[in-house]
Amino acid sequence: MGLSFYNILVLLLLVVLLKLMLLINIVVAANLSLPSCHDDERSALLHFKKSFVITKSASPQEGAYPKMSSIGTGYDLSVTTFSPDGRVFQIEYAAKAVDNSGTVIGIRCKDGIVMGVEKLIASKMMLPGSNRRIHSVHRHSGMAVAGLAADGRQIVARAKSEATNYESVYGEPIPVKELAGRVASYVHLCTLYWWLRPFGCGVILGGYDREGPQLYMVEPSGISYRYFGAAIGKGRQAAKTEIEKLKLSELTCRQGVIEVAKIIYGIHDEAKDKEFELEMSWVCDESNRLHQKVPEELLEEAKAAAKAALEEMDAD
Repeated sequence: MGLSFYNILVLLLLVVLLKLMLLINIVVAANLSLPSCHDDERSALLHFKKSFVITKSASPQEGAYPKMSSIGTGYDLSVTTFSPDGRVFQIEYAAKAVDNSGTVIGIRCKDGIVMGVEKLIASKMMLPGSNRRIHSVHRHSGMAVAGLAADGRQIVARAKSEATNYESVYGEPIPVKELAGRVASYVHLCTLYWWLRPFGCGVILGGYDREGPQLYMVEPSGISYRYFGAAIGKGRQAAKTEIEKLKLSELTCRQGVIEVAKIIYGIHDEAKDKEFELEMSWVCDESNRLHQKVPEELLEEAKAAAKAALEEMDAD
C-alpha cells in the first residue's frame, strides 16, 4: 500500500515538472525575435536578410514576390538557383567566358569538315604550337575548343574516353551524333548540382561516319545542335554572317580551308585583340577521312590568301 502511494506521488511530480518546462519554453519562444542559434549564424542570417529589398513585383499583383536588390544578387550563388524571370546566371557567366575567347569556326563542306581557331597568344614568350585548341578525339573525329582551355581539356578527355569505350563495346568507331550526345550530357551534368560549376567553354565537334561528314556544337548549358556551319567566341556573330554567304554544299575542304582563314583574319581586330595564331584541321576524303592538321603548305597558302583579301578590303 505504501509503495503504491509512493509511485503515485512520483508520477504527480513528473507531470508538474513537464508542465513547468513546457510553460518555460512557451515564454522563452514568445520573447525571442531570432532563433536561438550561434552568434555567427545569427549575424550571417541578419546580413543575408539585409541583402533583400522589396522592389517591383514579378507578379501582376503588387507585393506578391520580393526581388533582390540588383540583377544576379543572390541568384547567381548556385547553378541550381533560378532567378524570378527564369534565368540561371551561372550558365550565363560560363557563356561569357566563351565569348571572351578567340573565335572558333567549323564548316561542313561537300567532302568533309574544316575547323579553324583564332588562338590568341597570351604571351610573346610562348612557343608556336603550344596550348592547342584543336584536339583529335578519335581517328575520324576532332574537337575545337573556345573558352577556358583547362575546362576544354576535361571535355576532350571525356570525349576520348567515350569514343574508346564505345569502340571496345560495339567494335566500330563511335558515330559523331552519339559522341556529341554523350559529351553534351556530360556538360549538362555540371549544371545540375550546387557543388559543381558549368564548364567555361564551348566545343565544335566534327567527324566522318557512315552518314558522311557531321558537324555539332556543344554549348556550356549542355545543349547540342547539328550544323552546316558554326562559330563560337568573341567574333561569332560576324563569322556566322560570313559563313551564311558561302555555298557550303558546293565547297571542297581545300577551298573551305581558305575561306575559313579569310573569315578569321577578317573578323580579327588588330587594334583591340592580341596577336593570334591560326590553327586548322580537317577530316575529309583528301585525309582518308581521318582527323588531321591541315598540311603546312595549304595552311600557308590560306594565310597568304586571307592577308591578301584583308589588304584588298583596306584599300577599298
